[in-house]
Amino acid sequence: MEIIKVKCTNCHTEIYIQNNHVREKMFCTLGCMNSYKSQSQKTESN
Repeated sequence: MEIIKVKCTNCHTEIYIQNNHVREKMFCTLGCMNSYKSQSQKTESN
């Protein structure tokens, strides 16, 4: 188990996480995830 540094997809804050939990899109908080989700939905509807 190794700890690696990734960046939040929304605000680019550094996040430290175990390498076996890394996903394509990572978020530092639920607020960032919701903000990113609502931004992408607005883009798709245009």
